[in-house]
Amino acid sequence: MKIDRIEQFFPRPRTRLLKISTDNGIVGWGETTLEGRPGSTVAAIEELAAYLSGKDPLRIQHHWQHIYRSAFYRGGAVLMTALSGIDQALWDIAGKYHGAPVYRLLGGPVRDRIRVYAHWGIGGLSDSEQAASRQRLDSLRKTGGYQAYKAGPGGKWRAHEPPAVIDDFVRRAYLMREWVGPDVELCFDFHGKMTPALAIEICHELQGMRPMFVEEPVPQENVDALKRVSDGVPFPIATGERLLSRWEFRGIFENQAAAYIQPDVSHAGGISETLRIANMAEV
Repeated sequence: MKIDRIEQFFPRPRTRLLKISTDNGIVGWGETTLEGRPGSTVAAIEELAAYLSGKDPLRIQHHWQHIYRSAFYRGGAVLMTALSGIDQALWDIAGKYHGAPVYRLLGGPVRDRIRVYAHWGIGGLSDSEQAASRQRLDSLRKTGGYQAYKAGPGGKWRAHEPPAVIDDFVRRAYLMREWVGPDVELCFDFHGKMTPALAIEICHELQGMRPMFVEEPVPQENVDALKRVSDGVPFPIATGERLLSRWEFRGIFENQAAAYIQPDVSHAGGISETLRIANMAEV
């Protein structure tokens, strides 16, 4: 079996999909969407297509290592997203070739159920905004039966904000807790926009409602800052959706700078690298 053709599809303005076809009719799909840079991965896939053409698609780890290591410049959001989509598509082909889902090829399931959360938050404190938030919450409860929700602080936060902005967010957060009750988990995503001091201050304001976690309190590049926040906060800190490959996660693990990691399988290196990242986290 050989790789015969690589095609790209653009079903939505920012969405990029990859299809790898083989000479015996088996095809594999992957996702190469890169937020904010939708055209960049298209060019990267075109560059990598020449290498993949005619190759055995089942040599997944060989292709991963070659694509990552053969270039003078390694890593980065564009290459890793392109590599992620290719890796997904190759695993898709392998699963179809062997007649088994990929999780069985990787050793079988560890659990039968996985908890998920929905994105929901109170956008504002006016009557109309609260009514819209209530409607959204009721809809999520009916359609998904969610027992956990994640929200951002809302607005365009800077590294430091005046007390009025902080107090507004804290009031909305506690109102969320009031609406969902104590049996539902609430998480908050700070989108890496805050200084360590501001993040710690706000986290202490949220302490009484016992969040499940706070995600990306500070920019993901600064492991020391993340460690400072994690050490100063009494509940879990999460990060990882903008970290690429095991090498970028390594500092998080060695410093124990976060309790939860969130690698994105379409950016961190695909199924192969996400599994390696998870193995490192387990240690």
